[in-house]
Amino acid sequence: MSKYLPLSDRLAREIADQWRPTLAEIEEVLGFPLPKAAQQAAWWGGAAEKPHHRAWLDHGWRAGDLDRASGTVTFHRDTAAHEVQPEVLKAASEAATKTVHTQRAMGAAALIGAGVAVAAGIGVLAAKLLKGRRA
Repeated sequence: MSKYLPLSDRLAREIADQWRPTLAEIEEVLGFPLPKAAQQAAWWGGAAEKPHHRAWLDHGWRAGDLDRASGTVTFHRDTAAHEVQPEVLKAASEAATKTVHTQRAMGAAALIGAGVAVAAGIGVLAAKLLKGRRA
């Protein structure tokens, strides 16, 4: 397990397409200080050759724009990796919507059926009461 897993988890939960934390905020997420090399742009760049790169690349993010003056790093959602996701989410959403509509229709049918049964029961009871009064 990578020591950068907390950063990976943080990015996996991010809703926005950009996250711009300070180095101190990243250290807070990680629970340990970043190496001195993290103050250089090269540490944030590159493909998946380092464990810290996997922390963001595994969740469709790329790191860039280290601003040494403000001590911030800007993470951007990798749009090429992210564009595949909406189709998967769309299919899952449509399936869930279809299930909900089916369940609602079944619930409505059950409710209507129960209403008919109650009305029929009241009708039978009324008929028995009227028949009893005539006798």
